[in-house]
Formats: sequence, C-alpha cells, structure tokens
Amino acid sequence: MSSTAREIIERIKSLSTDEQQTVCEEITRLAENQRKWEAQQVKLRDMQARHAGGGLLNRLLDERTKERARG
Repeated sequence: MSSTAREIIERIKSLSTDEQQTVCEEITRLAENQRKWEAQQVKLRDMQARHAGGGLLNRLLDERTKERARG
C-alpha cells in the first residue's frame, strides 16, 4: 500500500462514525460506477470487434464476387 493510501486511511479513521459511514458509502458508489464502466467497455469492445469483423467479411465476400465475375 502506498504512503498516500495509508495517510488517507488514517484520516478516515480520525473521522466520526457518521463521517466514516458517509465515506464508506461514497467509496462503494464509486466502486460500483467503476464496475459498470468496465462492463460497458467490454460491451463496446465486443461491438467494435463484431463490426470490424463484419466489415472484413463483407470485403472478402465482395472480392470473391468480383473474382467470380471476372473468371
């Protein structure tokens, strides 16, 4: 753990119980937002991969169609 993290923990420990609870709730909310964002990034990457893959397949099929038309 970094010295900054240790300092933050010590500062949190010095807070009142109510303030500690508020900090805990905020950290939990931030962690949940991070998980949601990471899940969204995975979905976006999957969509991009499908789109890129579909484009490559379409180009390949177009090339094959042109080859058949020539020969």
